[in-house]
Amino acid sequence: MRRPFQIVGAWLLAAPWLVAQTPLVAAELLRYSLEETPTQLTRWLGPPVQIADSDPHVITWYYQTDIQDPHDHSHLLVFRKTDGRLISVTRNFHLAVNVDALFPAGKSQTHYWPSENDRQWSVRVRKMGEDRLAIATGAKGPGDLTTQVVIIRRSALKTFLPWLDKQLGP
Repeated sequence: MRRPFQIVGAWLLAAPWLVAQTPLVAAELLRYSLEETPTQLTRWLGPPVQIADSDPHVITWYYQTDIQDPHDHSHLLVFRKTDGRLISVTRNFHLAVNVDALFPAGKSQTHYWPSENDRQWSVRVRKMGEDRLAIATGAKGPGDLTTQVVIIRRSALKTFLPWLDKQLGP
């Protein structure tokens, strides 16, 4: 009989932490306009722990700010090589977080890969201006937790997420 109480106790202890994360996650991710320069980003995050330069079109910076597994990265910043502009910021979380503050009802939609009919893998999407989207991977709706949020240029979807580009339309 003690086991159910331990489980309930663990949830009660974790629940305030999960709810408290919502505004913190939104505040962190909303600050990225995708107009930041590498210099600004280095001031905010410090130097990246790794840089990938093997792709002919993009360069990726990797950060490990709060990830416990040394093989995982908390932030991935992707820059276009032609002009050095920031294309996307991916935020990975060690523990799943609630992102409802970033994806409020009425301002976000759920999309599915490979199609709306199959509904195998979901993402919550919020348009944040003319050329900026927020995407919560694996989340279907309010209350769902996720371990990854991406802020990406809408114009980059054709290259990085063509299935979502097609579903969003022109």
